[in-house]
Amino acid sequence: MINLLLSLLLSFVFIDSAYAIENEAFYSDKFCSEMSGQSEHVLKDLSRVDCLTDTHAYEFDWADGMKVYEAIGQSLYYASETGKDPGIYLLVRKKNSEKHIRKVKRVIETFELPIKLVIKDIRN
Repeated sequence: MINLLLSLLLSFVFIDSAYAIENEAFYSDKFCSEMSGQSEHVLKDLSRVDCLTDTHAYEFDWADGMKVYEAIGQSLYYASETGKDPGIYLLVRKKNSEKHIRKVKRVIETFELPIKLVIKDIRN
């Protein structure tokens, strides 16, 4: 009986870990909760801000693909609609992420965009 319970407990841990590693919303909700923000804040046009805090409107994305570039526009749009500062939270899950992060940083710096960029490596 103890073995069965232990086995079930471990399977939930692994399922939760597998879910987390592939689910952007898991990290967004966790961060938002820690920041006392609002997850999935709905705007008038029904767009959704991943996390709205007292100071920032954050867009969450994986750092390993072309969506990182969309995050720039989304964060600026969300900021314009909420009156908050724009923020991007990039989740690193693959080795090739650095090139995308470097490009996002370059755009932010070149155009002096007021975007707060947060990078979280979740490969542990």
